[in-house]
Amino acid sequence: MSGWPCVTFDTVPWHFDPDALEGVSKSARRKIGSTYQAAVPPFIAEQEVSLPHEVETRIQEVLVLLGRFDGEQRSKGYQLPNLLLRSESSASSQIESLTSSARNVAFAELSDSAPENARLIAGNIAAMNRALDLPGGITVDGILSVHEALINRGGQTFVGQLRHEQVWVGGTPYSPHGATFVPPVSERVPSLLNDLVAFASRRDVGAVAKAAIIHAQLETIHPFVDGNGRTGRALIHKVLRDEGVLTYATLPVSAGLLHNIDAYLDSIANYQQGDIAGVVSQLTNALELSCHVGYRASRELDAVMEGWSAAMTERHGARIRELPSLLVRQPVVDIAFVAHELSITSRAASALVNRACEYGMLRPMGNRRRGEYFQSDAILHVLDQISDVQGIRRMLSGL
Repeated sequence: MSGWPCVTFDTVPWHFDPDALEGVSKSARRKIGSTYQAAVPPFIAEQEVSLPHEVETRIQEVLVLLGRFDGEQRSKGYQLPNLLLRSESSASSQIESLTSSARNVAFAELSDSAPENARLIAGNIAAMNRALDLPGGITVDGILSVHEALINRGGQTFVGQLRHEQVWVGGTPYSPHGATFVPPVSERVPSLLNDLVAFASRRDVGAVAKAAIIHAQLETIHPFVDGNGRTGRALIHKVLRDEGVLTYATLPVSAGLLHNIDAYLDSIANYQQGDIAGVVSQLTNALELSCHVGYRASRELDAVMEGWSAAMTERHGARIRELPSLLVRQPVVDIAFVAHELSITSRAASALVNRACEYGMLRPMGNRRRGEYFQSDAILHVLDQISDVQGIRRMLSGL
């Protein structure tokens, strides 16, 4: 144990409308008491962060690996960070049991007619980008902004707003009794978030430990009705960027967490009992695994890009030569998107897309009644491998 303070609990009155329990069995009703236990997370802004020597050693080893990866990605002719950010968003959503194909997620960024889960995961991509683009350090307004970007595509009324109601994890939908974890009452949330922001501004805490603790503390505070885990994992990337760990690249950190989801969830529970070493170790391991995933994805994309480059007969400098890097960023496109991104006319974009279809870089997507959309199977294949738990495990099996 690190000496980190444990979560304590308040006894809070529970008021409910008996009419709202219509259809609930008598035995289930008997479990609903007049009070419940809500968490009281400790303030952490001035807590000492002390980690075992072996954890600190592991962090230093992984930081060397991350620094090498970050530097190598700058030399690529395409934006691998954009592709890995897609993988991160899908994996982070999968932790919350939100799944969709890479194709549908990419389609959701262009069309509101995509499946609901795909739109929600596309919101996670927007949240990751918002977190990375926030100026300065972590602030309460910044956290709200990330949540707004995350939830905005779902049409919910609580977008970017702190909760004003009790929420709980696990158990039943009608009562916190029997829940796995009951976060603090809503009145405690603002002061706890201010304390979290103060912790984030400290200069005496290492980047990996800081990112892990911020995420675990945000999960414990649970400031939102929904989207707490995804918001916290988005903030991991901001901390790593702000602290100079990954100044250019992004990594599918959640893919590493997803590789051993039970250990990750246990580390959050242990954090709430005063153990910070577990959650820091889980993030350290996830960073290492995600770096290996990034290298594998990079090698596969290199092969795709080399094949496309060899197939194209157009001169160097032709606009179609710009399309591969665009497809890494957005593997489902329509004519309007290509025209806008390459600053060409719709007619020229149509001709370019048709030529790309001849090369096998693109093909028409699904039912034409959806509209004229085109997908890059090669890019989507790589994405699906690094966005799904089984694909991640297959990719890591050779390590």
